[in-house]
Amino acid sequence: CVIWSLLCSQMLQQIMTVARSRVPNCTHAWNACIEGHKRWIFYPPGVNPPGIFPSEDGDEVALPFSVGEWLMQYWEEHMKQYRSRPPHERPMECTVGPGDVIFVPHGWWHTVINLDDRNIAITHNYVSPSNLGNALKFFSDKQDQISGCRDRKESVKPEHLYDELVNALKEKEPKHLEKALAQKEWTCPTWKDEPAKTSETIECNGISGKRKHEAIMDTAEPKSVMAKTEKVESFSFSFL
Repeated sequence: CVIWSLLCSQMLQQIMTVARSRVPNCTHAWNACIEGHKRWIFYPPGVNPPGIFPSEDGDEVALPFSVGEWLMQYWEEHMKQYRSRPPHERPMECTVGPGDVIFVPHGWWHTVINLDDRNIAITHNYVSPSNLGNALKFFSDKQDQISGCRDRKESVKPEHLYDELVNALKEKEPKHLEKALAQKEWTCPTWKDEPAKTSETIECNGISGKRKHEAIMDTAEPKSVMAKTEKVESFSFSFL
């Protein structure tokens, strides 16, 4: 069952570019192809595609400027990994056409190559019981990495998403919430906990608990790219 749909429902997209990313905010996604054909490439959690260099905390990513550049420079290495890696680390590929729906699990790197001149798809991000524990941990511990809502006045802001979701789940899905809150560690290797020194600093200031971001927002410069976008009115971030 779908527990929570994140930020915005069914966005009609006429996509003439590509996505080289992971599904944001620890969510799953589905993508339904309406017109045209798309070639999807996936890398499992913990396995970075060639030419993709994320920071240790997963917030910032160094990558080629375009999918064309990636194909030109790293396709040979991609095929090498496809042939040589063990099955659980091997990249996967598929082609979808009109009427096909593809599931994109949280934490998986993916890129989409449009194969036709006109490509239209509908996508939706969501949280289900299978990733609820990770999503709650993400909304609690990595609020400076939350994307997709900072530039929308009507949206729930990052520092309030955790509480809003927990309160809704207490009423609608208490059993799933109880199980998710019992999860203390990440179950997806894509994410890691913050360095211990961050927690020590918070404790010294007399602040307890994991949700530290709200407490330090007023005293520290945001380190995350997503957090810094709050100060740039013209910045607009969307996920595909």
